[in-house]
Amino acid sequence: MTIINGSTFITGIFGYPVSHTLSPAMHNAAFDALSINAAYLPFEVKPQALREAIGSLRSLNIKGVNITIPHKTAALKYLDTVDTLAKRIGSVNTIVNEGGKLAGYNTDATGFLKDIIELGMDPKRASCLLLGAGGAGNAVAAALAQRGAKKIFIADSDILRARKLADRTPGASAVAMRAWKDKLPEVSLVVNATPVGMKKTDPALLEAREIPSGIFIYDLVYQHRTRLIEQAKKAKVKCANGLGMLLNQGALAFELWTGKKAPAAVMRRALLKTIKEVS
Repeated sequence: MTIINGSTFITGIFGYPVSHTLSPAMHNAAFDALSINAAYLPFEVKPQALREAIGSLRSLNIKGVNITIPHKTAALKYLDTVDTLAKRIGSVNTIVNEGGKLAGYNTDATGFLKDIIELGMDPKRASCLLLGAGGAGNAVAAALAQRGAKKIFIADSDILRARKLADRTPGASAVAMRAWKDKLPEVSLVVNATPVGMKKTDPALLEAREIPSGIFIYDLVYQHRTRLIEQAKKAKVKCANGLGMLLNQGALAFELWTGKKAPAAVMRRALLKTIKEVS
């Protein structure tokens, strides 16, 4: 356990709200495992306070932070540099304070891609259906396109947002929310990047009888087993939640802040322990 002193370097997460975040457990376990004198703290930052909060990274000499909902896009304009992938996605989820210069990165896309490939679903030349064109959806779309997905159908409750994302994503096209289920026979991967499922009372996006055999369903919600995952298991198709993506993006952020290889096994155990405690 880190004892805070004058040499402790601080990292954390900016979001609104942040009470649900599992990131402190994951990162603090990693710091302890590598005997790094550091701490990771959650900071609840209201949208109107984001500029001031990001500026405080310089004045307080905070090493870096993760950025989560609703700040991933807004944070871009307050940074000194933004890496190529984050620019393409249009959002950042990690900021590194490099001697007073704030650099923005997006580790979500790489974290997602690494996870689904490790799970046996390589989207290269695959047809995919993406539900949600928000910050997470943008990262997933970039990852699928980068890997060389043949087709990416994008559905969102805001059709204009879906079209904007499709327009800048190779191989993508927008689909109306009322029509996305019609694309199921054409795809081998379905990704839920909407908030549906975050509440245990949320309905299932799909019923088991609607799920084609041979499809892979990936739900970014990781806090509990969603009804979508329950229905996928009932249909006996491959499925996974977003815990692996959370782990991978966190490990990449850890390496950006510390320059050390992240202890992924330690971080995974911390995540699983915390989920068990809060569920």
